[in-house]
Order: sequence, then C-alpha cells, then structure tokens
Amino acid sequence: MFKSIVVAFDGSVHASRALELGAILAVRDEIPLGIIYVIDAGHMQIPIEMRKMGEVEHIIEPMPRMVIDFEEAPVNLVNIMAQNSADSEKAMLQYADFLVGQARETALEYGAQDVDARAVLGSPADEVVAFARDCKADLIVCGNRGFGRLKSLFLGSTSHKITQLAECSCLTVK
Repeated sequence: MFKSIVVAFDGSVHASRALELGAILAVRDEIPLGIIYVIDAGHMQIPIEMRKMGEVEHIIEPMPRMVIDFEEAPVNLVNIMAQNSADSEKAMLQYADFLVGQARETALEYGAQDVDARAVLGSPADEVVAFARDCKADLIVCGNRGFGRLKSLFLGSTSHKITQLAECSCLTVK
C-alpha cells in the first residue's frame, strides 16, 4: 500500500511506539524506512521569558543563576566557556547518533531491510517533513508526545506541525 515510510524519532515512549509501527508497516509492504532524529536548534536557546515561565510551572528545572561580563572576563575563561559550549553540542550530536543507531537496530530486528536513519540539527517539524519529501515518503509516523514539553506548551506539538506541513499522510501514535 505504501511506497516509503518515515518515522520521526526522539527516543520517547511514543516515538518508540511509532518506530515499532513504522517498521512493521515497512516489513509488511517491503518498502524503505527512514528514521530521523532532530536536535531542536531552537530548543537549545529558549527565550528567557519562556524559561522563567517553565521554571515557575515546574516544567523544567531552574537554571543556576550566573552572570558573566564577557568584556571584563579573562580571555582564557571565555575560551574555556566556548570550548565547553562546543563540547556540549558535540555531546548532543553523539547522543543523537547513538539513539539513531539504536532505532535503526530496532527496525532491523523487526525485519526492515532498507533503513535510512539519521540525526540532524534544525527545526523538528521542518526537518521531518523535508526528510519525508527527500525520501518520497507517502507516510510519516510520529509519536503523539515527545520530549518537548515546554516548547509545545507555548507553540504546539511537533506532531501537529508535521501534520500541517506534510504533503503526505501522517499517522500519530499514542
């Protein structure tokens, strides 16, 4: 029935269910399966007002308060902070690659043959829809709820945005 399926994966329980269903459908129809994990570039830098609201509502943990005047800070401190920031982005990419590898292995265990799994940095809904377009997918499978609790509180869920932006059918798994 389908020619190609894409699964939006973020490691959450709902995304794992979406992966399972996507793999089963891919095996049933003997078609390619795409798996995408998107590191939300916008989520890395939440506006301070949204962060404060999230802290007040106990949606996210409070950040330690620390103010550094970079104009007055020693150059070596600025370099250390830049390196730590780069390392944290590198760590996120490594973690994303790890999750994508696990997702790929899961799909193969279900019997999927042609699996394209990747991690990218960007806007989740936009990246999932672009990946589906590149794969010529006629179905996107995603979880109803992922890990973006704070962002979805203010901006709506990623699954809803995917449904609105996609040119193909979408299946949301609970």
